[in-house]
Amino acid sequence: LADALAHSEERQRLFLLSVSHELRTPLTAVRGFAESLADGVVTGNDATDAGRVIVREADRLDRLVGDLMELARLEADDFRLDPVPVDLAALAADAAPVWAARCADAGVRFAVAAAPTAVVRADPRRLRQVVDGLAENALRVTPRGAPLVVATGGGATASWLQVRDGGPGFAPEDYPVVFERGVLHDRYRGRRPVGSGGVGLALVHGLVVRMGATVAAAPAPEGGACFTVTFPVADRTVRL
Repeated sequence: LADALAHSEERQRLFLLSVSHELRTPLTAVRGFAESLADGVVTGNDATDAGRVIVREADRLDRLVGDLMELARLEADDFRLDPVPVDLAALAADAAPVWAARCADAGVRFAVAAAPTAVVRADPRRLRQVVDGLAENALRVTPRGAPLVVATGGGATASWLQVRDGGPGFAPEDYPVVFERGVLHDRYRGRRPVGSGGVGLALVHGLVVRMGATVAAAPAPEGGACFTVTFPVADRTVRL
C-alpha cells in the first residue's frame, strides 16, 4: 500500500510538473509579444502578427485550463450529466462538417462511416465533447494526405463510435496507459505534436466512464490509432 501511494504521489508530481511546463510556454509567448507591443518595438503589420500569436497562445491556455477544470469536476459527486436517448450515427453526422473543414485546412482526408446504430443513453453535449477531443488529438498527429475517420456501428446489445487516424499510432506498450494523465505526453514530447499537458485523453476517459460507457484504444486499419467508445443499447421500455 505504501509503495502504491508513493507511486501515485510521484505520478501526480510529474503530472503537475508537465502541466506547469505547458502553462509556462504560452505564457512566455504572450508576455514576450505583449511587451514588444507595449514598448513599441513591434509596429505596423508586425503588430497584427504579434496580436495573432497572443490570441493563439491565449486560446491554448484557455483550453488547458478548461480541461483541468473539467477533470477536477469529474471527481465531484455533483458533476452534472443530462442523459437522453442518442443516435450515435446522427451525432457523428452532426460533428462531420466541423471536422471536415478542420481536416481540409490541415490537408488531411476526412471521412464519415456512420452505419445505423441502436439508441443509447448519453449526454449529447458531453459526448460531442468526447468526439471533439478524440478528433483534435488525432488531427494533431495525422500527416497531410492521411485519413481521419469518424465511424459508428454496433449490434443488438451495444453501439459504438470510433475516431480513427492514419498517423504514427502508438507502440504496443503505450495502449495500456493511453488514458493516464500526462504519460504519453511525456513520452512523445519533442518527438511528435502533443497536446497541452496530456490531459485530453484523461478527460475523454473520465467523461465516457461517467456516462456508463467504455473507451478503448487499439491500432487502426488506417495505420494510426483507433479510439472506440462503446455504449450499452438503451432499454426502450424504460423512460429515459
